[in-house]
Amino acid sequence: MSPQENTAKVQAIFAAFGRGDVQFILNNVTDDVDWQTLGPAIIPQAGPHKGRAEVGKFFEKVGQSYDFTQFEPREFVAQNDSVFAIVDYAAHVKKAGKSHAAQVAMLFVFKEGKVAKFREYGDTAGLVAALS
Repeated sequence: MSPQENTAKVQAIFAAFGRGDVQFILNNVTDDVDWQTLGPAIIPQAGPHKGRAEVGKFFEKVGQSYDFTQFEPREFVAQNDSVFAIVDYAAHVKKAGKSHAAQVAMLFVFKEGKVAKFREYGDTAGLVAALS
């Protein structure tokens, strides 16, 4: 797929997240997807998630942990099979009752039209403070 097609796919994945359509996201990752949010273990969704079923668990953890009040993709940079997205988000942390807002960078790497690798890079210190 072209960089433009990959960007459109990332935008569709973000739209699916916004409407709670995790199945759409799972349908657009490879069977052996390497999905990871970097950060310490206190962050419920942090760590490696290998394969479609584990990505499903990732989204379960996100849904159990946060109520998003903002999720706005701001910028996309695509080259070859990779798309970087800059996203502003804000969320209420359910367990701690605190709010957290940040800007994160997300990397999507495509293989044969599906996401084969995902990485999220963000303000882990701020999120840990909101989870505590």
